[in-house]
Amino acid sequence: MRLELTQKLQQQQVLAPQMILSMDILLLPTLDLEQRIQDEFSENPALELVEQEQPAVKPEPASGDTADRPLDERLRDSRDWSFEDKNPRKSSFAATDAKHAALQNTPGKPPGLKESLMEQLRLKRIPELTREIGENIISCLDSRGYLDCAPEELSDWIENNPAPEEIKDALEAVRGLDPAGICATDLEDCLLLQLRRDGENHRLEEAIIGGHLQELSQNKLPALARALGRSVEEIKKAAELISSLDPMPGRQIDAEETVYIRPDVLVEEVDGSLEISVLDYSLPRLEISRSCRTALRDARKDREASAFLRRKIESAKWLIQALEQRQRTIKDIAVAIVEHQQDFMLKGPEQIRALKMQTIADTVGVHISTISRAIKGKYIETPVGIFEMRYFFTGGVDNAEGEIESRRNVCRRISTLVETEDKKKPLSDTALTRLLQEQGLQIARRTVTKYREQENIPASRLRRSY
Repeated sequence: MRLELTQKLQQQQVLAPQMILSMDILLLPTLDLEQRIQDEFSENPALELVEQEQPAVKPEPASGDTADRPLDERLRDSRDWSFEDKNPRKSSFAATDAKHAALQNTPGKPPGLKESLMEQLRLKRIPELTREIGENIISCLDSRGYLDCAPEELSDWIENNPAPEEIKDALEAVRGLDPAGICATDLEDCLLLQLRRDGENHRLEEAIIGGHLQELSQNKLPALARALGRSVEEIKKAAELISSLDPMPGRQIDAEETVYIRPDVLVEEVDGSLEISVLDYSLPRLEISRSCRTALRDARKDREASAFLRRKIESAKWLIQALEQRQRTIKDIAVAIVEHQQDFMLKGPEQIRALKMQTIADTVGVHISTISRAIKGKYIETPVGIFEMRYFFTGGVDNAEGEIESRRNVCRRISTLVETEDKKKPLSDTALTRLLQEQGLQIARRTVTKYREQENIPASRLRRSY
């Protein structure tokens, strides 16, 4: 048996912890970044909040016997946890009071679907047992308002196993609540519940819902007319009534979580020119704690304490540098975007130009992945509204002038053509392509199809009016 010793040269890229932190900080939206800073501030004694209204109080010089004190006492003082400290460490940001005041003036979250139904059920004059069973049924509804199990299965898990007649009474009570269509078992049941709520005769609509929903979804009105022995006009009126029904009635009152948007960049028009500023007023200003530096000097003879404090100070430096780098990068990207989209900022969204991330990456002098990471979840407040940074990056199509027209403008042209078309003879994608080419756009039919679908415009067959 022969053994051989070989050498292999391999290049491997390893990201330093500081670079990983910088990328993480750059990726975070402002609201998430505030929470991240607060977490770091709470965990790292080397971080100190800079008071912006008044200069920070210079800490008292350390006493001569500091080095002789126990390590836990020195660390407690270095973290400014003592209320007697002359320079107490802040546990919250300067804007806390303002945030509390804003929260007090913010309307409370409206009741969700199940809460609303429970309240309606309590107001109904029904037997107590029916109400109790009804509350159990409501708890089984999904966000659409549909019953999440078969009615015959309800007695298996409801306490005391109520009789089928008792469950039937409770189901009727719940189905009588608002909005109409609640507690349906499927789409057909949901639509029928809404139809029957007004007490009118809807035999044709019920026939369509009961066996011809697929043909209706495909806009095959002549085929429906032949199958049901009705005129196309009658089918058309029935289709209009069915389309007015809500397939997911629970969504009408189901409370959704509010998403708050805070612009990261402000673009203002001043005397015909654009001024750009990064909105970082809500972010706290951090620095290395003086008391922590003092504790480090006093802990020279204690290797464990010294190593701990050095790690914390180094981590604090990385965070501060990452925050500064984040703001510079966002500012540089915003300046480059505004430079390419000046007409948009001054005249409105219809003036948006085609723009690629690589163009901004080349302008700023960073990798395209940095641009993608930096703009995620970031917003710009412009003279014409608030837009996500990603909004300004759009592909385009060559026009007759040799310029690139943005994808959004092309989509707007397609929407205009569809809005003005003859509804009895809607434009096919081929016809749309021909009309756009006549307008000077060099565009393929598959591109028109893609843009039409992105705008949620149905195909010509589904847009046809009879």
